[in-house]
Amino acid sequence: MDTKNPHQQLEYWIRSQHLICRGIDFIFETVDQSLIERFEQCLLSLGGEIITIREVGAWPMGPRRTFKILRASARVPRPAAHAIVSYWANNGSTKTRFSEISE
Repeated sequence: MDTKNPHQQLEYWIRSQHLICRGIDFIFETVDQSLIERFEQCLLSLGGEIITIREVGAWPMGPRRTFKILRASARVPRPAAHAIVSYWANNGSTKTRFSEISE
């Protein structure tokens, strides 16, 4: 994992529109499997867990090349997640950067 603490990393993903809140779940979308693994490590450090990971679309990267969009749904117990949810409410979006393709 990189040098950021879990809260800083989650805040970064909120700002970059990889991570959103939907109801009581966190939704994380990316084209990079290693980011899913780093997301899981952040969640585990906060007492949370990934519920599901699934492919939700394909991101075009040229005339004959696409990357799978992966969506991880996760839950974090609310006392630990309160700061992240508040940060998302003030700085986040209701859609991820891949929403046009993945929905």
